Amino acid sequence: MDRDVSTKEIFHRLRVGLSLIVGFLLGKLLAERFPHHASEFFSGGFLLGVILTQAVYWAIGALTGDRSS
Repeated sequence: MDRDVSTKEIFHRLRVGLSLIVGFLLGKLLAERFPHHASEFFSGGFLLGVILTQAVYWAIGALTGDRSS
């Protein structure tokens, strides 16, 4: 296996994992903040956290010239 391919795969998996963690934490924070509609705020916060994390990675990739992200 090519070393470059495995390194890219590792960073891709870390990127996805971090997005899920950020989404979970943001969803949990919003659900606790607005308990009258906790499930809706958790779902929305989770989605927002994942999208924002991916957007940050995309922006970093665009600034550094990395076309693989």
